[in-house]
Amino acid sequence: MKEGDLVTVSAEATGLGKPMEAVIDKIETFMGQTLVTVTYTQPGALSGFGGCFVDSHITLSEEKAK
Repeated sequence: MKEGDLVTVSAEATGLGKPMEAVIDKIETFMGQTLVTVTYTQPGALSGFGGCFVDSHITLSEEKAK
């Protein structure tokens, strides 16, 4: 996983009841946890523009971002 990759954020993490497709903006480690900051590819009124999630809630999409 690296910055610019296309990923899916789990429904559990988004709290929206469905997974969201996103692009990785930043990856950093804080207190032993890897945090991934993303921007959603299709943001909505409920989802906002993106967020920061623990890497366990992120899966790499089959298709890479360009």
